[in-house]
Amino acid sequence: MAPQDWRVLMSEEPADCTIRPLADVAVNPASYERAAFLADAGRQLAGGLGVDGLVRRALRACVPKVADWAQLVVPADRGARCVAADAETADRLSAVDVPRPTTTGALSGHARVIATGRPETVPVAPGPGFAESLAPWVPGADRDDRLARLRPMELAVLPLVARGTPFGTLTLARRAGQGFDTDELTFAGEVGARIAVALDSARVRAAQAEIADAMAATRRPPSLPETPGLELGVRHRPGSGHGDGGGDFYDVLGEPGDWVILHADVITTGAQAAVVTAQARHTVRGAVYFERRPAEILRALNAALAAPFPDDSARLLTAVCARVRTRRDGGLEVTLASAGHPRPVLIRRGDDPVELPVQGRLCGALATTTYEEIGTVLARGDLLLLFSNRVPDAKGSEGRFGLDRLTTLAARFAGAPPAALAEVVDLAVGEVMATRPGEHADDLGLVVLGAPLH
Repeated sequence: MAPQDWRVLMSEEPADCTIRPLADVAVNPASYERAAFLADAGRQLAGGLGVDGLVRRALRACVPKVADWAQLVVPADRGARCVAADAETADRLSAVDVPRPTTTGALSGHARVIATGRPETVPVAPGPGFAESLAPWVPGADRDDRLARLRPMELAVLPLVARGTPFGTLTLARRAGQGFDTDELTFAGEVGARIAVALDSARVRAAQAEIADAMAATRRPPSLPETPGLELGVRHRPGSGHGDGGGDFYDVLGEPGDWVILHADVITTGAQAAVVTAQARHTVRGAVYFERRPAEILRALNAALAAPFPDDSARLLTAVCARVRTRRDGGLEVTLASAGHPRPVLIRRGDDPVELPVQGRLCGALATTTYEEIGTVLARGDLLLLFSNRVPDAKGSEGRFGLDRLTTLAARFAGAPPAALAEVVDLAVGEVMATRPGEHADDLGLVVLGAPLH
């Protein structure tokens, strides 16, 4: 800009800032209609629908307002699903499953549009080769008379692109004379873009739900095996975190006469807790095939958690591992090792409950850790209670549940079946937690074991 231009800009002459009425501006009514349609389509495609529901709603939005016939090609488990609708029977969708498009040789039809990410228009003339000319674009065209009523016609095949990657196509068909000029093709592309984003979001939600279900399965209490010569009582109380909690899990492995019982508590919560739980379970189940000594099982578990991620504090857990072997007199020989877990409580008739002095470093803290074992014998009627900190730490309006309350309650059930003690502790903890609902995101559980009374 020349120097004199600056003087003009800085002059004190008032500028012409007249605001002209909107009516003076030429507006294309079709642009308003298209903008209104796109806004309405965005609303219809929002709302958390599944993939199938979105496909149905998207096709209903396209016909008859955008085209006389429409088809969506979306990925399926073993290929692609082609779903189509026409203006006359919009509620009657047709669906065809086809193999996944190959990338070998010359690409044609949908495979080319997906590979290139560019739309294509295809004029289709009437004649004996009508079905053959549609075959690359419309699977089963020879069996669909709805398209035959439109010939001659023009197809617009648009890529569905999300996060920069084409994953499917939207095909629109119009009768001859109502085809797709540049503006119409641009508008159709905007429609396809909104459908692509909605479908991609639905696919992501479905994948996340599948992962969440798989993670949740790793944290569900396992079905207990038949354990002749050993009685068990177990309880698992889910937290209030709607699946995002973390914490206790248990497993019972082995064979009659020689069982391994693991009770553990993951330090973290949420999805990370599910990952650690799954890894811990798989590690212990693999180790039990070769080793029944609790100290060695915990050593293997510690190595599995600590070695790949030595600085990841989220991969920590406490655990107590018990090897339980049946005796000829009907009692149980128990060998215990602990990795930072609360001490198991031994309950004998005629005696006060006592904490067994077993301790060790929690799993995942150091790459190499050794664990010590202690042994005890359970006679008929004796009980051994395994639990995590989340049982005594359960909070109510009057404070923590507490270890003293736990042992006092356990003493009353000396000589009772393990299931009875597990149930009464679960109920008592639940009553305390109920006085402060919504504050217990972590799940908790316990295991009681004993020899059969008879």
